[in-house]
Amino acid sequence: MSNFKYLLEPRSIAIVGVSEETGRPGTQALRALRANGFAGKIYPVNPKYEHFDDLTCYPSVEAIGADVDLVIIGVPAKAVLPVMEGCATKKVKYALILSGGFRESGEEGIERERRLLEIARGAGIRLVGPNCLGFANIHAGVYAAFGSITREPKLARGGVSLVTQSGGFGYSIALACAEEGIGFRHVIATGNESDIDTVDFIESLVDDDQTQCIVAYIEGTRDGRRLLAAGRRALAAGKPVLLWKGGVTEEGARAAESHTASMTGTYDFYRALYKQSGIVEITELHEIVDYLKLLQSGKRLQEPGIAVMGVSGGSAIVFADAGARQGLKLCDLSAQTQERLAPVVPSIGAIHNPIDLTAGYFAEGNQDKLEIALRAVIEDRAVGGICVNIATTGASGSLVAAKVLTRVARDYDKPVVVFSSTPKSINGEARQVFADGGVPVFPSPSRAANALGVLLRLDRIKRSQTAVAGERGTPAAIKVGDVFSEMESKAILSEAGVPVTRDVLLPAGQMPDLKGFKFPAVAKIVSRDIPHKSEVGGVKLNLRTEGEVRTAIDEVLSNAARLAPGAKIDGVLVSEMVGGGFELIAGSVNDEVFGPVVMVGAGGIYAEILKDVSYRLAPFDESTAMEMLDELRCRPIFDGARGGAILDVSAAARALVALSEFVWANRETVQEVDVNPLFLAKDGVVAADALVVSRKPDGHGA
Repeated sequence: MSNFKYLLEPRSIAIVGVSEETGRPGTQALRALRANGFAGKIYPVNPKYEHFDDLTCYPSVEAIGADVDLVIIGVPAKAVLPVMEGCATKKVKYALILSGGFRESGEEGIERERRLLEIARGAGIRLVGPNCLGFANIHAGVYAAFGSITREPKLARGGVSLVTQSGGFGYSIALACAEEGIGFRHVIATGNESDIDTVDFIESLVDDDQTQCIVAYIEGTRDGRRLLAAGRRALAAGKPVLLWKGGVTEEGARAAESHTASMTGTYDFYRALYKQSGIVEITELHEIVDYLKLLQSGKRLQEPGIAVMGVSGGSAIVFADAGARQGLKLCDLSAQTQERLAPVVPSIGAIHNPIDLTAGYFAEGNQDKLEIALRAVIEDRAVGGICVNIATTGASGSLVAAKVLTRVARDYDKPVVVFSSTPKSINGEARQVFADGGVPVFPSPSRAANALGVLLRLDRIKRSQTAVAGERGTPAAIKVGDVFSEMESKAILSEAGVPVTRDVLLPAGQMPDLKGFKFPAVAKIVSRDIPHKSEVGGVKLNLRTEGEVRTAIDEVLSNAARLAPGAKIDGVLVSEMVGGGFELIAGSVNDEVFGPVVMVGAGGIYAEILKDVSYRLAPFDESTAMEMLDELRCRPIFDGARGGAILDVSAAARALVALSEFVWANRETVQEVDVNPLFLAKDGVVAADALVVSRKPDGHGA
């Protein structure tokens, strides 16, 4: 591990706050270190004692006459700052603060945490916490922790590393995994994350040779872009991140001038990040267990075709239903495969997919037949993986299946999973054989399908990573504090590559010469002070003659003067009105955590009613833009539903890419973009209205 080596694998540890009170955090940490065989030096610190637990006890950190890699601080909050000053004098590199009473406790605690970080940064000390349970390096016996992490049951060694902002809940995750035989490398509780945060640890664990998978529980992150990059790097290294985000129903508060901003929430941005990074979203404890069991097998699912075989037809149906929602399908077996199956499958069974082996097939006398059947199926080119339903098979039959399946599975890269509802008290021996052989067992067919679906998505995202757009785009041209009218906004987007309608801007009082103009037309008031023109009667639609246009101009000017008397009017915009096609809405919000995020959705009257919307973090490529459009519930309409025209989806994708590159290139200056409506037609796409909102000097929308 290149980062934090001597934090997570310290050679020496000082523990400030040991006490005869056995419940004190410092005392618990010291005794946990000794009980778990920590091989380094331990230096208890408390001026009240000369010795503590047969170890020399020191009055302060500075009094220790040897180098100290890590200081664990478990004293009351008010005493933490003097201890930190001592750590600075001692030139300690890492401090772990178990104590609470910081920003989680109110104004005094906020100031205390600010001062804590100030001392640490001034001295080059990296902090874990405060207000955390600490961490455990299971392999090295480093239990720098107190509370639940130090208590029984003891976690087994393994390849999973867990990082959690909530120590108590995080350890609940660890126990759920341990119950299913999953072992751990690190369990790290980060608490307030004043300095070192979850993303820092994820980045470090990617470089740890003994970490195979990373699990994280977070309530938030300071930098969504770093989390995106960390997730991509973890996936590329074959160490996918399973992330549980707490607080997903809380929407970010934004001063929104656009429809785009009013339709977004923080959780939307996390979901976009998952899709672009390969981070796997977790919402239930059993999902972590299921996905880890399959991920640790090291197998890849490169094709969506799954073969289901076993003794329960209902189980196959349930698997197929769940698999379809995950992008899986029961593939057709080749004629050659079915010829190989015919001699080894009972005549009353079935050799198409799903393969019915019939009741009682898992028996000692059928071992050779089962192996032939398994190899025939897994070698079929259309088969990406296999689910074997042993369902309620008893102890002896389950053991036969376990021995044959594990023997076959180790010879192929394709995943093999098992559904078994037989209690562990009956088929425990078979379960152990499956576990030792890396064949995961699931308690329901749908959970098996969901796990395989994750494997398929990860493989697709990993293969697409090379096509992810880089940090590129048009040169930044927007200044902080600029205010743009509709016409100026459309000109900006047109230059960036987003098609816009033909417009004529008429100064107030001037009537148009519309020779050669295509009707119908629309007339709209133009003012930087009126972002929502329809609210002041500033829009007139379906104007079919020059006379109607002239009347409409008078009306929108009159309405604006009456309903927005303080607004500076630049004039009236007359545009050719786009007809036909489908009305989309597109735009972006520059989030303080995630940066520019682009959205697209069903527009018109559906925009805020249905909220049929998809999001991605900018910038991105055309394939990602197509994914966004494919996610919309209205997507079938684009393909000519009910005899309608087939719409130019590729043109919409290209416009989204151009928008993403524009907002990324101008991320320091553009706060929001609203393109509403964006008309998708059979021969292209065009923005009929747009609003570009620059950032104020304070960093928010202008």
